[in-house]
Amino acid sequence: MSYDEYLNAKKRSDRTYRKCRYDHNDPFLPYLDGFLKDKKTEGEKHVGTLEIPLPMVVGTVTEGRRRSFTKDFMPAMDRESEFAAKWTRLYKSQEDEGIRDAVKVYEYMHRFYVEEGNKRVSVLKYLDVPSIMADVTRIMPEHTDEESVQCYYEFLEFFRAVPIYDIEFTRPGSYRKFAAMIGRDLQSPWPSDLINTIRGAFFRFNAVYMEIGGSRMNLCAGDAFLVYLAIYQFDSLLDYSRESIANRIHGIWNELLMEDSGRRIVLHESPDSEKKSSLRQSILQKLPTYTESHQLHAAFVYDGTIAHSEWASDHDVGRIALEHYYEGIVQTWYYENCSDDSSIYEALEDACKKGADVIFTTSASAMRQTVRAAVKYPQVRFANCSVFLPSSMVRTYNIREYEVKFLMGVLAAIYAENHKIGYLASAPAFGVLAGVNAFAIGAGMIDPSIQVYVSWSGSKVNNWEEMLLKNDIRIYAGNDLDLSSGDEPDYGLIRIGDNGEKVNLASPIRNWSTYYERIAHDILDGYWDMSSKREADHACNEWWGLSAGVIDIHLSEKLSYYSRKMIDLLRNSLVKGELDPFQGELHSQNGLIQKAGSPRLSSRELIVMDWLNDNIIGEIPTYDQLNEMTQKQLEDDGVVKGKML
Repeated sequence: MSYDEYLNAKKRSDRTYRKCRYDHNDPFLPYLDGFLKDKKTEGEKHVGTLEIPLPMVVGTVTEGRRRSFTKDFMPAMDRESEFAAKWTRLYKSQEDEGIRDAVKVYEYMHRFYVEEGNKRVSVLKYLDVPSIMADVTRIMPEHTDEESVQCYYEFLEFFRAVPIYDIEFTRPGSYRKFAAMIGRDLQSPWPSDLINTIRGAFFRFNAVYMEIGGSRMNLCAGDAFLVYLAIYQFDSLLDYSRESIANRIHGIWNELLMEDSGRRIVLHESPDSEKKSSLRQSILQKLPTYTESHQLHAAFVYDGTIAHSEWASDHDVGRIALEHYYEGIVQTWYYENCSDDSSIYEALEDACKKGADVIFTTSASAMRQTVRAAVKYPQVRFANCSVFLPSSMVRTYNIREYEVKFLMGVLAAIYAENHKIGYLASAPAFGVLAGVNAFAIGAGMIDPSIQVYVSWSGSKVNNWEEMLLKNDIRIYAGNDLDLSSGDEPDYGLIRIGDNGEKVNLASPIRNWSTYYERIAHDILDGYWDMSSKREADHACNEWWGLSAGVIDIHLSEKLSYYSRKMIDLLRNSLVKGELDPFQGELHSQNGLIQKAGSPRLSSRELIVMDWLNDNIIGEIPTYDQLNEMTQKQLEDDGVVKGKML
């Protein structure tokens, strides 16, 4: 009987051989010595004996044994060979009492290569056993900036807290994100019962994912697991049937496809485009979907209260303006103080049950629950106020602020008599550094000797006031939102007089009403639904600025006529696309970014910018230098230690 099993294993080997030859691929096992021949390494470390996933055992250490097996570890030797007899005896041993002796392997970059025990691995792979005991020695790769190496060193950090190989992520930041989802960190070891629970949950997910199509995707099970956990609770993998888990994975399949294609995000910098106009030509021929007797219902979800949150209040002004603009056609309502997962999802559930046609969640922290609701209610349109958070089911929208920050920098330099300006930034979230650098570039264009002192309000140690006094800074850009509770202006561009009096010179004006009116127009004329069908394979991110009318600059009446005239001229050039602070020659603190005559940096480069202009005094804070609330904000925004999650 065992002999027949060898013949079956040999048939699998023969099929693998023929297919590899047909595809012009090497049919035999890869071997570590040959793989490492031209690679630099940083020594070895004995890990110990532990259970490792059998699918991650991919080859042998030396060249000598590699032709005994095809690349799937099935036996390639003739059935009359001594090799076949030994393989058969091992199979019988596994059948009678199980293979107990650990194999000896070397691990490199999360893959295992067998030094002793190739036939044991072959037998267990033939039987589809999920794991094997192994004595593991790790070969450390050279520490480089390559993404795969960065991710591997993050895995090693994870391994110290969770000594398992089963879960593999391929994108930097994923291990920390996973730990946060479980409510843990990577600083201390996790309890063994929790580790066993995680292994069991991942095993169930992996089995279902592969069964329903994951095996045909490039997206590894670990990365797909993270997408699942971003939408559904971890406990669902333990409490729900395999059929329910399969249904949930099917429900987020477009999200998985987008992740598989590399999180493709399309950034729309303007509400109008040629494609939009051509689509509307055919759409407008149809009867309107929404009328006074069949209104468009729009719900808004705020993380704060309208009375106490400037952010929520600004969005609610936009909501009210939307209802007035489309009086009788659009009906709105809102939910406030939705600041945690439970309250956010409760609001979304209620809005869907009340018949909302579109729901706007106005904070990045609500994105996870918004996607979860979008899976459950595919007939409802969802939009989240954030930038660069990828989802095929939820559109994102936010304001492009760097153009107004550029104008404020120009104005600051005009009034900075001692060539010094202060800038209070919040946190290095997506898009923030573009605003900081645009401000510094604008200032430098007026005064090449200007220095911009940057401080971060989200740091654990914020010495903002001390920095202003120490450097005799009389002009500074304060908070992005009007958070002042007293008479002193602390919002926008501030000038401190000789008597200590603070005067507001300029401030950004965010016109959320314009944003919501234009988005509603897209829904009313059918463009939203038409474009959603055409763009289902990627995330759609609206990132509008001055030209769309969603942001502008307010200038103080106390400014001189010439200052106002200059800002108006520059503003009009920005709107027309004749001027942009990030076109042409650019210099960071570390050197040249791009040469003279270069086109403007792409939207993606602006959003993920990780450098400071050469006239800035200060540095980008590290993740560990930020306070806990700001760290949470960055994680909500999709940023950890400067990397996209």
